[in-house]
Amino acid sequence: MLEDDEVPLFNRDDLSRTYVIANGKGGVGKTTLASNFAGLVAADSGRVLLVDVNGQGNVGRDLGYRKTAVDDEGEAFHEALRTGRPLEPVRDVRPGLDVVVGGHHIGAAPDMLSATFRLQARRQALALAVCLAPIAPDYDLVVLDSAPENPPLQQLALSAARWMIAPTRSDMASITDGLGSISRQVQLVRRSVNPDLQLLGVVLYATGSASKQIHRNARKWITEELGTDAYLMDTIVRYSEAVGQDARSHGRLIHELEEAVASNPSFWDLRAGRSTGTVISTTSASVAEDLATLAREILTRAAEEDAA
Repeated sequence: MLEDDEVPLFNRDDLSRTYVIANGKGGVGKTTLASNFAGLVAADSGRVLLVDVNGQGNVGRDLGYRKTAVDDEGEAFHEALRTGRPLEPVRDVRPGLDVVVGGHHIGAAPDMLSATFRLQARRQALALAVCLAPIAPDYDLVVLDSAPENPPLQQLALSAARWMIAPTRSDMASITDGLGSISRQVQLVRRSVNPDLQLLGVVLYATGSASKQIHRNARKWITEELGTDAYLMDTIVRYSEAVGQDARSHGRLIHELEEAVASNPSFWDLRAGRSTGTVISTTSASVAEDLATLAREILTRAAEEDAA
């Protein structure tokens, strides 16, 4: 049996372009942000890997491969974690975008790792880093979706990442419970297995762009939790329930919805029964713009931090 500190060799520098999207609370836009951040960079000619470190497998809903031939519900991912072999992504789910599929098999990974690497806490925590590092240099960007409902699984993602982005809603509970919880977990991971992990930014998600008092309150609560408001990103992702429903139901990213709006049937044709086509929410354009602006801000801030 390996000693507790005997972890297969990997180069932490190979993970320097790895971003984890994380929060200690569900329902704050993590998977939507992870999928769309990855998809936008890929659409701009980047080579991107998206890793679904989540037992719910909702990246598959965002990208439209759920219950298709490539959806093994995380079985291959689970096996790579067990054996330590490099991850084998599904290629070109979108042009330039590869995906490591998640699902219920990944939800069971922490129990498997605990049994396989008994009394080897570091080996368990670094299982994803070990599998990801050999292939990460093939990509311009690696994005990890994470699972707040499964803290050991979330720890795998945090232990493999260089940067963390924390989306949050603007209410006090989301900030104090979710952001407070994940900031404590980040400190634990930094002390134990990944000193390179850094909180890059906090994103206000699903809020109105004109809600100035709400934003002031959110800034105050974020400052109370983190000791500073410096992490708060300038970009705010606006709220649109219709856009969220359209994206998941059609298996499209939000910038892809924007492109589909041009194909909306006219209301007169719908009224006259000449068309039964689905109407895509026209507010997708504003949300897509927010996400594109946020992607640029994330990459710019990371470059500035690297250069500092």
